[in-house]
Amino acid sequence: MGIKMKIPATMVTQHPDSATKYTPIQEEAEEGMDSILPIEDGGLGSEEYMVDYEGKMTPYHQVTQIVMDILEKTDLIPGEDALITPRIPSATQETVFRQLMTLMSIMEANYQASHQIDNVPVFEVIHPMTAEASELIEVKKRFKFVSKLSKKEFDLPESFNFHLIPLIEEVPELMNIGSILEEYVERCNQKLDVDVNRLRVMLGRSDPALSYGLMPAILSVKTAIANCAELSEKKDINVAPIYGGGALPFRGHVLPENTENIINEFAGIQTVTIQSGIRYDVGKEETRELIKDFKQNITSVDPLSYSENEMDEIRNMIGTFTKFYLRSFYQIIESVKKISDLMPNQRDRLARKGPVGYARDVPMPSDIAELTSEEELTQQLNDLQLNSLPELPRAIKFTAALYTIGIPPEFIGTGRGLEEVAKKFGEDSLDRLLTEYYPSLEADLNFAGRFVNLNMAEDILPDRAVREVDDDIKYLMEYMDLDIGPRNKEDERYLQLMETIKPVVRQVFDRGEVILSERSEKELLNNGIRKMGEIRGSLG
Repeated sequence: MGIKMKIPATMVTQHPDSATKYTPIQEEAEEGMDSILPIEDGGLGSEEYMVDYEGKMTPYHQVTQIVMDILEKTDLIPGEDALITPRIPSATQETVFRQLMTLMSIMEANYQASHQIDNVPVFEVIHPMTAEASELIEVKKRFKFVSKLSKKEFDLPESFNFHLIPLIEEVPELMNIGSILEEYVERCNQKLDVDVNRLRVMLGRSDPALSYGLMPAILSVKTAIANCAELSEKKDINVAPIYGGGALPFRGHVLPENTENIINEFAGIQTVTIQSGIRYDVGKEETRELIKDFKQNITSVDPLSYSENEMDEIRNMIGTFTKFYLRSFYQIIESVKKISDLMPNQRDRLARKGPVGYARDVPMPSDIAELTSEEELTQQLNDLQLNSLPELPRAIKFTAALYTIGIPPEFIGTGRGLEEVAKKFGEDSLDRLLTEYYPSLEADLNFAGRFVNLNMAEDILPDRAVREVDDDIKYLMEYMDLDIGPRNKEDERYLQLMETIKPVVRQVFDRGEVILSERSEKELLNNGIRKMGEIRGSLG
């Protein structure tokens, strides 16, 4: 069985970020087919579909179902023309059992397909929340165990080289990505006698932004891309970054009007995720055009590269923006958690906690402090370290909640951070940040600026936090050409919807619990949230 080493330009995912469409697990196989079918056959024209088991109630049979549907209903060859790539559960955040069951489901798909084709249709999986190389090695060992069982039961080849895609989704880990990946490559060779000749790595945009803010998320992803390019040269393997972004700027700004910025800002990425928001809230035809654009242009630019002096400067900038973001984040997280619980569930997810669920960890500014070279900043970051927080919402609902109450999270800490960069590190540093390190910041903030309504937020969030975001916006308007407020009739309608749901949202805080007794209240709120999400192009 051979493997054709294809790297698709886009990967369609099962993220629950659509405002307008709830997709039950029963419809996901059909969704997968629609994603990978060529445009001329009515599909989106992507070449990869992610089957998501992380924190999700996805049936184990779904991978097999999609692979067999491709074989029986199309002329495409799974594993060559179209990749089906599962995201497996984390053994540390969920359970080893769920991870093993997912690995077995992959072997089932390969076994069923082996009766019709010679190649391996599913040969790669995404490992979420990767923090250390040792986690990846443990997964490889479990797969060896599963391979032996499959050899015994199904006569599948035990020598099959199974590829892991580490998903790195916290700022400290993104900053340390070179060491994590290099150790993984070396330990595969030394401990497992496996040569890593293909290494895709997914760079998360959502969770770094949730835990540390927009600026640290952007800058850490960009340094990660540069480190991947460096490792590619050092190890003579193709390290192929996947940009794991959603539609709204806080989570990635993957929208048709922003493809050129994505390609240039994150030069060196080889794949971009196409999440549910753009497909269902923006539209199918627009999604097709975006996919075509990435196919044609994603590898047209040279990968990012930074000198050691530039890396040191970026690390201090990350620390600076983290400081201001977390100072506000800690004040608002309990309130935002209540609002996030009002957001609709658009996929069949597991509970956030429990025997088969998971919850996100607290931010780790102390880990970022270890990377900064400015003594006062290091101390300030260490002072911000907390041992516990209220259970964090998922990034999509966090983003949706803040947009719903008039504070797009893109602004939190950003203006104050720019002001401190200018004062502490100098105007030249600020200029490099705005023109070299993050030139599309203005475009990202101008998108989010359409949905700002601090009058809504001040009735819900602590006064001090709202004043801080107001300061952020004032500083930003000094440094760039920034428009705040509605630009068209749809934006004006958005603000009207926000005012309409305001009394219902307010009730949640007056009662101190997320209970809406009146059916009319629930319908008003749900309709308002969905319509607002549709206008901005994604739930969160």
